[in-house]
This record gives sequence, C-alpha cells and structure tokens, in this order.
Amino acid sequence: MKKRIALLPAMALLSGALTVSAAETTDITMAFCTWTGYSPMFIAQENGYFEEAGLNVDIQIIEDESTYAALITKGSIQFLATAQDPNIKMYANGATSRFVLTMDASVGADGLVAVEDIETLDDLAGKTVALDKSASSYYFFLTALENGSSLTEDDINVIDMGDTTEAGLAFMGGSVDAAIMWEPELSEALDSVEGAHALVTSADYPNTILDSLVVNTAFAEENPDVVAAVEEAWYQAIDFLNENPEEAYEMMASGFDEVSAEDVASDVEGLLFYGREENETLNDADNEESIYAISQDMADFWMEKGECETDDLTDFFSLVTE
Repeated sequence: MKKRIALLPAMALLSGALTVSAAETTDITMAFCTWTGYSPMFIAQENGYFEEAGLNVDIQIIEDESTYAALITKGSIQFLATAQDPNIKMYANGATSRFVLTMDASVGADGLVAVEDIETLDDLAGKTVALDKSASSYYFFLTALENGSSLTEDDINVIDMGDTTEAGLAFMGGSVDAAIMWEPELSEALDSVEGAHALVTSADYPNTILDSLVVNTAFAEENPDVVAAVEEAWYQAIDFLNENPEEAYEMMASGFDEVSAEDVASDVEGLLFYGREENETLNDADNEESIYAISQDMADFWMEKGECETDDLTDFFSLVTE
C-alpha cells in the first residue's frame, strides 16, 4: 500500500542536524514514504536493533518525493529509502548520496491494468493510459513497451496523473482505458471493473522496480560504523520477518497512518525482500543480474531520455565496491 498524503512539512527538515548525545548514542534521521517495502525498518526500531547498536533513529514519513534530493544532499536526513530508479536519477543529477543496500523488489505489486478489449500491449495504440511519470513504475511501463510491443510512448495517449493512486482511481472511474497502478488499487481494479485484466505486472519484469537505501555521502565517509550498523539492523529485521511473519506485519504497519497488518500482508504477496544473502548475491559483479547491471540499464535508459546528467554510477556504489 502506498499513500501520498503529506504527514509533515518535509522542507522543515532542512534545518535539522545530526547530533551525538553525551551517552554516545548517535541520532540519525531516516525518511521514506508510506510503502510496505520500507516497513521492516519499523521491525528494527520495535525490536531494539538500532538501540543495541547505539543508534537513535528518527523515521520520518515524507510523501512528497520531490523533496528527497534536497534533503539527502543537505544532510537534513542521513538515510533515504526509495525506489532504485529515482535514487539513480537523483544521484545522476547531483544528489550527494551513496547506495547502501537493496531492500525489496516488486514481483507483482505493480502492474498495467486494461479494459477487456485491450488484449495485448500493441492494442494500446491510440488508447488512453494513466500513470505517474515521477514513479518508478513509469520505467517499468516503458521497459514493458520496449520489450513486449511494437509501440513507443508516442503511439499512446499517456496522461501523467502525478500520482499512481490517482491513476488507478481514474481507471476504476472509467475515464481511461488502462493505467499503471500498485497495490491496493491493483487488486481493487481487477475485482471491481468488469473485464479488467493485467496486461503485464512487475512479476514479468522483476528488475525494473526495486527499493534501495541510500545515505548522505559526507555522513557515510565520517561514520562508516553507523552505516554498517543500519545495514545490520535491516538484515536482522528481514530475518525476523521471515521467521515471524504475523508478528512482523503488526510492527510493519505500526509506523504508518491508516495501514493495517492485513494491508501489509497483502502487499507482501507481491514483494521479494532482500536480506543479507540476497544482497551478497546482488552485489556480486560476476552475477549477470547484479545490482550494478540492473542499475546501469536504468541509468542508460534515462540518459537516453535526457533525464540524467551522467550514467557513470561508479561513485554511487563506492560503499559496496571498495
């Protein structure tokens, strides 16, 4: 479940600062939006994994993702969780951030839903498709078009809703022929609109929508032990999730407004969480589907589209390659 209701004035964080208390507890701020993929961080918080490492982590829920690049660059937040696609675009356009780890991949939680008479991607020619061009699912959509059809975006009447939830609602309201949407609107649309079906989902392109954790560059250079501690806390949280799912869902929902454990359980069905072993595999440069190869495809794609100033990700991955 992803929500876009602003819960706090994000730019107010620009005046925030990292502090270290007299008790040697390091205060850090982490930000992300309302999305189940990030919520194991609440397990780490609830189970004391951060506290055991000497960290006091203030988790801020910031729905306005347009502020992320400024916040991470200024160091107003030290850690940021969002999709790998926008993380790369932010870095490529000047954000001072470094990749820490991969959190999860969408394996069915996002999809392109269409009305009954649109049976293939090629049938989208001349049709109206609603989506959010600022979301990572836009990259998924264009990748699907490029690999699964003879069309380009120019062949389709694409309406940028500026919000993926709104795109889903537009489809369910009958004002568009198809829409890129995520859970819970994805399931709601399939259940409520007669003839609605998924043309393609993120399960078909599992390397297009991944979530990752990044850290402010200067902070990482000055506090490598803190970065390592946050990484370890994430791995502990994923282990707990795998071993105690029902209890974990309660914790994961607790940090968000208007999200239940049942919502989390539903979202988890379309997600693959990355723990220690999964990250080790993904970070292996010899792996043909390594995080470097996946990310380079993203950077090259957006460089070609004119939305990145560079496609050189060497420094972005310095924390895991050096």
